[in-house]
Amino acid sequence: MGASATVTIRVQPLSEVPTPRSIPETVDEAIDRALRQRPDLQEEVAGIRQANAQRKEAQAAYYPSLSFRANPIGQAHYILQQTLPWGYTAGLNGGMEFNLSWTVFDGGLRKNRVAQAEAGIRESEARVSAARDRIEDEIWSAYSRLNTALRQREAATALLEAATQSYSAALESYNYGVRNLLDVTAAQRVLAQARSTDIQAQTQVLTAMADLAFRAGDTIQRNTAKQRP
Repeated sequence: MGASATVTIRVQPLSEVPTPRSIPETVDEAIDRALRQRPDLQEEVAGIRQANAQRKEAQAAYYPSLSFRANPIGQAHYILQQTLPWGYTAGLNGGMEFNLSWTVFDGGLRKNRVAQAEAGIRESEARVSAARDRIEDEIWSAYSRLNTALRQREAATALLEAATQSYSAALESYNYGVRNLLDVTAAQRVLAQARSTDIQAQTQVLTAMADLAFRAGDTIQRNTAKQRP
């Protein structure tokens, strides 16, 4: 990356990363946004415009063409007189030419070019349709994965809360002499597993969010720090 080996790279803690509890938009809205933003689809749409321009160019060959050409020639003359000062005169000569040409017979060349251009339009339209179907399928899959990850995060959060309460109850009972150390150790192990599951679920949510944003063609904007007075 061109950075120095001694540079300090700060990694934002996972606890500081905001994790939503639900998806703020429907899958149809995500698909519409992707169809507006995806650069690969825009490239295919530009191919349709190019194919239409080629068809218009091929159809224009059926009409006559008029060309104009001008050849101006400037002339300057200096006159020397014995009793008078120098004299100067200038003129502009040349010619203009109009040329009208019209191809009457070409052996079907223009017709074949028009047919080829129309075939190119149909090919470009088919590519756009295929790209739209592919994008819609990608958004559906990414949206479903994000929805599943959110449900798993809810379950992991509930498990963490239950494990925390169980550990607190076991520790309090141990302090009162009701339960032994093995019960506290077991509750602590379950709490550690629940925390690990919660962190993994949060990571899956963030990964699914990034995948959905990538599939929708969202741009990554850097958060600008607020200026202090």
